[in-house]
Amino acid sequence: MSDHKPSKYKHPYPDVVRRFLDTPQLLPDENVKDFLELFDSLEDYQKPQTSWDYLVTYQATMLTWDILRYYKMKVGVLHSHQRPALESLFRKIHASAGIPGSADLRVKEEARQLAAQWFAEPDCRPEIIEVIEKAGYPPNALEIEAFQLALPALAKIEGLIVAAQKRLDQYLKVLEKRSEASARVLRVATERAIGAHDAGVMSASGK
Repeated sequence: MSDHKPSKYKHPYPDVVRRFLDTPQLLPDENVKDFLELFDSLEDYQKPQTSWDYLVTYQATMLTWDILRYYKMKVGVLHSHQRPALESLFRKIHASAGIPGSADLRVKEEARQLAAQWFAEPDCRPEIIEVIEKAGYPPNALEIEAFQLALPALAKIEGLIVAAQKRLDQYLKVLEKRSEASARVLRVATERAIGAHDAGVMSASGK
């Protein structure tokens, strides 16, 4: 049971919306608090007065949450490809240096060890970056390599984002037929929520 409570200017939630907020359909690793904060942000714009208003706000929250979920997945996919990207870079460096047998098991094992060291011992990263740059790769070579390796998965997620955005847009267009003002307010609220989320994700991923 959540402890989500309406603020003083809001009406008590209808029972059906209260049940939805108490048990939102989230993935196991998703934070209920984050979902409720998103609902609050849309509710602050919409200021629902009737049960219908609250249901509209909740549905817009769910559709927006889908979009944010996929954006978060994109960042997760890139992070999950960092280690294989490092190993790939190290193998390329061996090959470009003309080291005999650069594709054999010994080189692959050395690449795995360097990648493990990168994550286990952050203090060693400047030295490893220097090795990468001396081999002719740019300072952001790791990010580039991870992006290239993750591209097939990222393309699929991008398709999911586009589809989720279309669902939200279609919902708001249908809503316009009953209440143009509600649709307009929710469109602004969802766009701002997505924009704020993107800014936060980019800031966190750059650390």
